[in-house]
Amino acid sequence: MNPILYVILIVVCVLALAALGMVYFCMRAAKNVLHPASKRKPLDAWPDQFGLPYENVYFKTEDKVQLKGWFIPCEQYSNKTIILMHGWGMNRADILKNTYFLHDLGFNLLYFDFRALGESGGKTSSIGYLELKDVAAAVAFLKETRPQFCERIGLHGLSMGGMVAICEAARNPEIVCVVAEASYYSFRRVVSRWAWVHHRVPYFPLIPIILHYIRKYLRVNPERYSPKYNIPKIAPRPVFIIHGRYDNLVPAAQAKMLFKKAGEPKEIWLVPGAKHNKCAEVGGFEYKQRLADFFRKYL
Repeated sequence: MNPILYVILIVVCVLALAALGMVYFCMRAAKNVLHPASKRKPLDAWPDQFGLPYENVYFKTEDKVQLKGWFIPCEQYSNKTIILMHGWGMNRADILKNTYFLHDLGFNLLYFDFRALGESGGKTSSIGYLELKDVAAAVAFLKETRPQFCERIGLHGLSMGGMVAICEAARNPEIVCVVAEASYYSFRRVVSRWAWVHHRVPYFPLIPIILHYIRKYLRVNPERYSPKYNIPKIAPRPVFIIHGRYDNLVPAAQAKMLFKKAGEPKEIWLVPGAKHNKCAEVGGFEYKQRLADFFRKYL
Protein backbone atom coordinates (compact mmCIF):
# COMPACT_ATOMS: atom_id res chain seq x y z
CA MET A 1 0.00 0.00 0.00
CA ASN A 2 1.13 3.49 -0.80
CA PRO A 3 2.66 4.95 2.40
CA ILE A 4 0.68 8.16 2.01
CA LEU A 5 -2.59 6.28 1.66
CA TYR A 6 -1.64 4.17 4.66
CA VAL A 7 -1.09 7.31 6.78
CA ILE A 8 -4.38 8.79 5.57
CA LEU A 9 -6.20 5.57 6.49
CA ILE A 10 -4.74 5.61 9.99
CA VAL A 11 -5.71 9.27 10.46
CA VAL A 12 -9.26 8.57 9.25
CA CYS A 13 -9.57 5.62 11.63
CA VAL A 14 -8.28 7.66 14.57
CA LEU A 15 -10.69 10.48 13.78
CA ALA A 16 -13.57 8.03 13.45
CA LEU A 17 -12.76 6.47 16.82
CA ALA A 18 -12.44 9.89 18.37
CA ALA A 19 -15.82 10.90 16.93
CA LEU A 20 -17.43 7.72 18.27
CA GLY A 21 -15.85 8.32 21.65
CA MET A 22 -17.14 11.89 21.64
CA VAL A 23 -20.67 10.78 20.80
CA TYR A 24 -20.57 8.11 23.52
CA PHE A 25 -19.33 10.65 26.07
CA CYS A 26 -22.08 13.10 25.13
CA MET A 27 -24.78 10.44 25.39
CA ARG A 28 -23.50 9.44 28.83
CA ALA A 29 -23.35 13.06 29.94
CA ALA A 30 -26.93 13.67 28.78
CA LYS A 31 -28.06 10.51 30.59
CA ASN A 32 -26.36 11.63 33.81
CA VAL A 33 -28.24 14.94 33.66
CA LEU A 34 -31.62 13.36 32.89
CA HIS A 35 -31.33 10.31 35.17
CA PRO A 36 -29.62 11.52 38.36
CA ALA A 37 -29.97 8.27 40.32
CA SER A 38 -26.76 9.01 42.21
CA LYS A 39 -28.24 12.37 43.27
CA ARG A 40 -31.26 10.84 45.01
CA LYS A 41 -30.35 11.11 48.66
CA PRO A 42 -32.37 10.41 51.82
CA LEU A 43 -33.99 13.17 53.82
CA ASP A 44 -31.99 14.33 56.82
CA ALA A 45 -34.46 16.75 58.40
CA TRP A 46 -38.17 16.83 59.22
CA PRO A 47 -40.51 19.62 60.36
CA ASP A 48 -40.99 18.17 63.86
CA GLN A 49 -37.29 18.72 64.51
CA PHE A 50 -38.12 22.43 64.38
CA GLY A 51 -41.24 22.06 66.50
CA LEU A 52 -43.63 22.24 63.54
CA PRO A 53 -46.74 20.06 63.18
CA TYR A 54 -47.04 18.71 59.65
CA GLU A 55 -48.91 16.37 57.34
CA ASN A 56 -47.31 13.96 54.90
CA VAL A 57 -48.92 14.62 51.55
CA TYR A 58 -48.95 12.83 48.20
CA PHE A 59 -50.16 13.98 44.82
CA LYS A 60 -49.72 13.02 41.17
CA THR A 61 -48.65 15.05 38.18
CA GLU A 62 -50.47 15.09 34.86
CA ASP A 63 -48.03 12.46 33.56
CA LYS A 64 -48.77 10.20 36.56
CA VAL A 65 -45.61 10.73 38.62
CA GLN A 66 -46.31 10.55 42.36
CA LEU A 67 -44.73 13.29 44.42
CA LYS A 68 -44.29 13.35 48.17
CA GLY A 69 -44.14 16.35 50.46
CA TRP A 70 -45.11 18.07 53.69
CA PHE A 71 -47.91 20.52 54.36
CA ILE A 72 -47.25 22.66 57.42
CA PRO A 73 -50.36 24.61 58.43
CA CYS A 74 -50.10 27.85 60.35
CA GLU A 75 -51.09 27.51 64.02
CA GLN A 76 -53.71 30.20 63.56
CA TYR A 77 -55.80 30.16 60.41
CA SER A 78 -54.10 31.72 57.39
CA ASN A 79 -55.19 31.87 53.75
CA LYS A 80 -51.60 32.45 52.61
CA THR A 81 -49.42 29.54 51.52
CA ILE A 82 -45.83 29.48 50.29
CA ILE A 83 -44.70 26.60 48.09
CA LEU A 84 -40.98 25.97 48.58
CA MET A 85 -38.92 24.13 45.97
CA HIS A 86 -35.42 22.68 46.16
CA GLY A 87 -32.66 22.45 43.57
CA TRP A 88 -31.31 19.68 41.34
CA GLY A 89 -29.64 16.90 43.33
CA MET A 90 -31.37 18.07 46.51
CA ASN A 91 -34.61 17.28 48.34
CA ARG A 92 -37.22 19.10 50.40
CA ALA A 93 -35.24 18.75 53.63
CA ASP A 94 -32.46 20.89 52.17
CA ILE A 95 -34.70 23.92 51.72
CA LEU A 96 -36.71 23.26 54.90
CA LYS A 97 -33.68 23.95 57.10
CA ASN A 98 -33.38 27.53 55.90
CA THR A 99 -37.03 28.51 55.47
CA TYR A 100 -39.08 26.81 58.21
CA PHE A 101 -39.11 30.11 60.16
CA LEU A 102 -41.66 31.49 57.66
CA HIS A 103 -44.28 29.37 59.41
CA ASP A 104 -44.09 31.58 62.50
CA LEU A 105 -44.83 34.65 60.39
CA GLY A 106 -48.35 33.51 59.56
CA PHE A 107 -47.83 31.43 56.42
CA ASN A 108 -48.77 27.86 55.60
CA LEU A 109 -45.88 26.02 53.96
CA LEU A 110 -45.84 23.28 51.32
CA TYR A 111 -42.62 21.43 50.60
CA PHE A 112 -42.31 18.62 48.08
CA ASP A 113 -39.64 16.61 46.31
CA PHE A 114 -39.29 17.07 42.57
CA ARG A 115 -39.53 13.95 40.45
CA ALA A 116 -36.54 11.59 40.47
CA LEU A 117 -35.30 13.22 43.69
CA GLY A 118 -35.92 12.77 47.40
CA GLU A 119 -38.87 10.48 48.09
CA SER A 120 -40.83 11.28 44.94
CA GLY A 121 -41.36 8.87 42.07
CA GLY A 122 -39.98 9.07 38.57
CA LYS A 123 -36.56 8.47 37.09
CA THR A 124 -36.11 11.47 34.81
CA SER A 125 -35.06 14.95 35.88
CA SER A 126 -34.92 17.73 33.30
CA ILE A 127 -33.53 20.66 35.34
CA GLY A 128 -36.78 22.53 34.89
CA TYR A 129 -39.05 21.52 32.02
CA LEU A 130 -40.62 18.38 33.51
CA GLU A 131 -40.51 19.93 36.96
CA LEU A 132 -43.05 22.52 35.78
CA LYS A 133 -45.54 19.65 35.81
CA ASP A 134 -44.58 19.05 39.44
CA VAL A 135 -45.28 22.55 40.68
CA ALA A 136 -48.52 22.65 38.66
CA ALA A 137 -49.56 19.48 40.48
CA ALA A 138 -48.63 21.06 43.83
CA VAL A 139 -50.79 24.11 43.12
CA ALA A 140 -53.68 21.92 41.96
CA PHE A 141 -53.33 19.78 45.09
CA LEU A 142 -53.66 22.83 47.31
CA LYS A 143 -56.61 24.26 45.39
CA GLU A 144 -58.47 20.94 45.44
CA THR A 145 -57.79 19.78 49.00
CA ARG A 146 -57.12 22.96 51.00
CA PRO A 147 -58.73 25.87 49.14
CA GLN A 148 -59.27 27.87 52.33
CA PHE A 149 -55.51 27.89 52.99
CA CYS A 150 -54.32 29.03 49.57
CA GLU A 151 -56.36 32.02 48.52
CA ARG A 152 -52.97 33.68 48.12
CA ILE A 153 -50.00 31.61 46.94
CA GLY A 154 -46.35 32.61 46.91
CA LEU A 155 -43.42 30.67 45.48
CA HIS A 156 -39.87 30.28 46.72
CA GLY A 157 -37.45 28.29 44.58
CA LEU A 158 -33.79 27.44 45.00
CA SER A 159 -31.57 26.92 41.93
CA MET A 160 -33.64 24.65 39.63
CA GLY A 161 -36.56 25.44 41.92
CA GLY A 162 -36.00 29.14 41.21
CA MET A 163 -36.35 28.49 37.49
CA VAL A 164 -39.56 26.55 38.14
CA ALA A 165 -40.93 29.34 40.36
CA ILE A 166 -40.33 31.95 37.66
CA CYS A 167 -41.92 29.90 34.90
CA GLU A 168 -44.94 28.84 36.96
CA ALA A 169 -45.64 32.44 37.98
CA ALA A 170 -45.30 33.54 34.36
CA ARG A 171 -48.05 31.17 33.24
CA ASN A 172 -50.24 31.11 36.37
CA PRO A 173 -51.87 34.42 37.35
CA GLU A 174 -52.90 32.95 40.72
CA ILE A 175 -49.30 33.18 41.93
CA VAL A 176 -49.04 36.37 43.97
CA CYS A 177 -45.26 36.76 44.35
CA VAL A 178 -41.99 34.94 43.66
CA VAL A 179 -38.61 34.50 45.30
CA ALA A 180 -36.03 33.06 42.89
CA GLU A 181 -32.80 32.12 44.65
CA ALA A 182 -29.69 31.08 42.69
CA SER A 183 -31.84 30.63 39.58
CA TYR A 184 -30.15 30.10 36.26
CA TYR A 185 -30.66 32.47 33.31
CA SER A 186 -30.93 29.94 30.52
CA PHE A 187 -30.88 26.15 30.21
CA ARG A 188 -28.07 26.19 27.67
CA ARG A 189 -25.87 28.33 29.90
CA VAL A 190 -26.38 26.26 33.05
CA VAL A 191 -25.64 22.95 31.29
CA SER A 192 -22.47 24.31 29.71
CA ARG A 193 -21.35 25.93 32.97
CA TRP A 194 -22.05 22.76 34.97
CA ALA A 195 -20.06 20.68 32.50
CA TRP A 196 -17.12 23.06 32.71
CA VAL A 197 -17.12 23.50 36.52
CA HIS A 198 -17.40 19.77 37.27
CA HIS A 199 -15.64 18.13 34.33
CA ARG A 200 -13.78 20.89 32.46
CA VAL A 201 -15.77 20.10 29.32
CA PRO A 202 -15.39 22.92 26.75
CA TYR A 203 -18.50 24.33 25.10
CA PHE A 204 -17.50 23.43 21.54
CA PRO A 205 -18.00 20.84 20.20
CA LEU A 206 -19.34 18.77 23.11
CA ILE A 207 -22.06 20.91 24.69
CA PRO A 208 -24.13 21.32 21.50
CA ILE A 209 -24.09 17.52 21.11
CA ILE A 210 -25.14 17.00 24.75
CA LEU A 211 -27.95 19.53 24.33
CA HIS A 212 -29.04 17.75 21.15
CA TYR A 213 -29.44 14.44 22.99
CA ILE A 214 -31.32 16.13 25.84
CA ARG A 215 -33.75 17.71 23.36
CA LYS A 216 -34.16 14.41 21.56
CA TYR A 217 -34.92 12.52 24.78
CA LEU A 218 -37.35 15.11 26.19
CA ARG A 219 -38.92 15.74 22.77
CA VAL A 220 -38.85 19.44 23.52
CA ASN A 221 -36.29 22.21 23.61
CA PRO A 222 -35.95 23.10 27.33
CA GLU A 223 -34.18 26.32 26.39
CA ARG A 224 -37.59 27.77 25.49
CA TYR A 225 -38.59 27.51 29.15
CA SER A 226 -35.56 29.42 30.41
CA PRO A 227 -36.20 32.13 33.02
CA LYS A 228 -34.91 34.83 30.68
CA TYR A 229 -37.99 34.34 28.49
CA ASN A 230 -40.46 34.05 31.37
CA ILE A 231 -39.52 36.55 34.05
CA PRO A 232 -40.85 39.56 32.07
CA LYS A 233 -44.32 37.94 32.09
CA ILE A 234 -44.64 38.03 35.90
CA ALA A 235 -45.10 41.79 36.30
CA PRO A 236 -46.94 43.54 37.86
CA ARG A 237 -46.57 40.80 40.48
CA PRO A 238 -43.38 41.20 42.57
CA VAL A 239 -40.18 39.22 42.13
CA PHE A 240 -37.26 38.96 44.54
CA ILE A 241 -33.99 37.66 43.11
CA ILE A 242 -31.46 36.35 45.64
CA HIS A 243 -28.05 35.25 44.38
CA GLY A 244 -24.57 34.57 45.69
CA ARG A 245 -22.10 37.22 44.59
CA TYR A 246 -19.51 34.45 44.16
CA ASP A 247 -21.81 31.78 42.73
CA ASN A 248 -19.47 29.34 40.98
CA LEU A 249 -22.17 27.58 38.94
CA VAL A 250 -24.46 30.45 37.94
CA PRO A 251 -22.40 33.66 37.85
CA ALA A 252 -23.96 36.67 39.56
CA ALA A 253 -23.96 38.47 36.21
CA GLN A 254 -26.82 36.17 35.17
CA ALA A 255 -28.86 37.28 38.20
CA LYS A 256 -28.34 40.88 37.13
CA MET A 257 -29.49 40.01 33.62
CA LEU A 258 -32.64 38.37 35.03
CA PHE A 259 -33.29 41.39 37.21
CA LYS A 260 -32.98 43.68 34.20
CA LYS A 261 -35.58 41.65 32.29
CA ALA A 262 -38.05 41.56 35.20
CA GLY A 263 -40.79 44.14 35.43
CA GLU A 264 -41.65 46.20 38.49
CA PRO A 265 -41.96 45.68 41.38
CA LYS A 266 -38.70 43.82 41.73
CA GLU A 267 -35.85 43.43 44.18
CA ILE A 268 -32.39 41.89 44.01
CA TRP A 269 -29.87 40.95 46.68
CA LEU A 270 -26.41 39.71 45.78
CA VAL A 271 -25.18 38.03 48.95
CA PRO A 272 -21.52 38.97 49.60
CA GLY A 273 -19.23 35.94 49.80
CA ALA A 274 -21.93 33.39 48.95
CA LYS A 275 -21.43 30.61 46.40
CA HIS A 276 -24.13 28.52 44.74
CA ASN A 277 -26.94 27.52 47.12
CA LYS A 278 -25.12 29.13 50.06
CA CYS A 279 -27.06 32.39 50.39
CA ALA A 280 -28.93 31.32 53.52
CA GLU A 281 -25.80 29.96 55.18
CA VAL A 282 -23.74 33.08 54.45
CA GLY A 283 -26.55 35.61 54.74
CA GLY A 284 -27.63 34.40 58.18
CA PHE A 285 -30.02 36.73 59.98
CA GLU A 286 -30.14 39.18 57.07
CA TYR A 287 -31.28 36.37 54.77
CA LYS A 288 -34.19 35.57 57.08
CA GLN A 289 -35.06 39.22 57.52
CA ARG A 290 -35.13 40.00 53.81
CA LEU A 291 -37.16 36.89 53.01
CA ALA A 292 -39.62 37.67 55.80
CA ASP A 293 -39.97 41.30 54.73
CA PHE A 294 -40.70 40.35 51.13
CA PHE A 295 -43.43 37.83 51.92
CA ARG A 296 -44.96 40.06 54.60
CA LYS A 297 -45.14 42.94 52.17
CA TYR A 298 -46.45 41.15 49.11
CA LEU A 299 -48.18 37.94 50.23
